[in-house]
Amino acid sequence: MDTVAPVRRTGRRPNFSLAFKRQVVEATFQPGASVSLIAREHDVNANLVFRWRHQYQEGAFGAVSQSTTLLPVQVIEAPMDLPQVIQPPPECHSVIVVEAGKAKLRITGTPDPHTLQIILQKLLR
Repeated sequence: MDTVAPVRRTGRRPNFSLAFKRQVVEATFQPGASVSLIAREHDVNANLVFRWRHQYQEGAFGAVSQSTTLLPVQVIEAPMDLPQVIQPPPECHSVIVVEAGKAKLRITGTPDPHTLQIILQKLLR
């Protein structure tokens, strides 16, 4: 379907046919298409093409052609003894700050008790 844009007369707006608008809009829906490039190819403003796209989707140019590709689906029976998903315990966001003289120790999270004991013994000497 080759539709030609109307010849523009100076000082007047062109009156584009619905077939021309539909052709331009449908070209913009092709994979990898650029609205700006297609608008330039047809000598129309890209903003106008975007308006036409909106009108096209509302059905202003007739029925919207929607090509849908259906994929094959296979329904299988799931086993009934699914393993339980174990949620990790919520993270503890505790903070311990110990200041001894010029030394300052900041511990975030849940420290190992044995390691904490050794650090505190060394720090508090």
